[in-house]
Amino acid sequence: MPTPKYGFSAAVRNISANELGRKTVAISPNIISSRVRDIILDNSHKRFNDFGEWNGIGTIFIESTKNPIFSDQIPLIPAYPAFPNIKQYPLINELVPIIYLTDVDVTENTTSVTAYYLPPINVWNSQIHNGIPSSNILPDSQQKDYQQVEAGSVRRITDQSTEINLGQTFNENNVIDVHPLLPYEGDIIYEGRFGNSIRLGSTVNNAKIPNTWSSTGDNGSPIFIIRNGQGPLTTESWVPTVEDINNDKSSIYLTSTQQIPLFLASNRQDSYRKSTPPEAAGVYSGEQIILNSGRLLFNAKNDSIILSAEKSIHLTSDTSVNVDGGNQIALVAPKVYLGSTAGAEGTQLQSLVLGENLNIVLGEVASFLTGLGVYFQTATDSVGAPIASLQQAASKANQLGQSIQNIVDGKNLLSKQVKTI
Repeated sequence: MPTPKYGFSAAVRNISANELGRKTVAISPNIISSRVRDIILDNSHKRFNDFGEWNGIGTIFIESTKNPIFSDQIPLIPAYPAFPNIKQYPLINELVPIIYLTDVDVTENTTSVTAYYLPPINVWNSQIHNGIPSSNILPDSQQKDYQQVEAGSVRRITDQSTEINLGQTFNENNVIDVHPLLPYEGDIIYEGRFGNSIRLGSTVNNAKIPNTWSSTGDNGSPIFIIRNGQGPLTTESWVPTVEDINNDKSSIYLTSTQQIPLFLASNRQDSYRKSTPPEAAGVYSGEQIILNSGRLLFNAKNDSIILSAEKSIHLTSDTSVNVDGGNQIALVAPKVYLGSTAGAEGTQLQSLVLGENLNIVLGEVASFLTGLGVYFQTATDSVGAPIASLQQAASKANQLGQSIQNIVDGKNLLSKQVKTI
């Protein structure tokens, strides 16, 4: 029989049967069930230093479900996560499968083993928690919460309260309304305790309980849904639900052939008066990636954000679209349209004027008007008498010419920021 480094046998070797109040059980090659009584999650734990400091994160302390420990004088048994890359640490009072496997001392003792634990046992079939304390310490109020039904054990909290100790910070009241996700045939679903989930699913035509992504496409077309935060629901919290992109807090959908009924925050398409707008968000069916949340922020801290599309890039907002550039804002296209004809029915699109060219033309007009004024001022009739009407026109020509020249000299027509070719 292997000599355990940790485990029930190792922990009780120096404790008498009277102290234990139960028999010492030899290590079994089978998987055994144990209850979590404590866990190391940070450096505030009293045994943080004893179990390798930060290297001991995830270490749990367990008791046998068959022989619970009710005395603080009897040491609890440590067990370690079985998976190095998947962190799924249990809550206090959840039950975990324990297996004894080779430990770090195998080079010195080939029979040295340690207790390792697997993810919590799904006793309540709940993604929130599967805690079940020892029956002798279960409060009377909890007896109502844990109901026995014909189909098996089911936990249905109806009073929005619980007294089960699940840890220092985990509060079941905060997540009691989080519903489990409804599975469809072939789905692989990962659910957190807080309404966050990942679904690797597919289109399911004619499902008895329909979902929001199977109105088009063929059965088996893949879809990948990441959801963080479940929206409000009116059904009981134990009734399964499906993702709803318009109701959930934040979502990412990776589709193949599906049509997603997304409601856009803004449906403005005035900028497409000279071209065809993209197919509506709730109508398009095909491969696409949808991000939907209360706010989206893209930040490239070292390089660039590149938006590239074969057809068009549509920026729309019900309030404003703002573009700030530290050095320049460049728009390059065969044609650039600015402004809107909304509210001005019949208005034709106008072309921009090139400022420098206009300055040259206006300068020539100013010189011509000034010269014309001088000519009119000195013009005479056939007998050499001044022509009054021309003299009056000369004054106006000089004034207009000088006014235009002042505009040209002051370059008041030229934008200091907006340039075009």
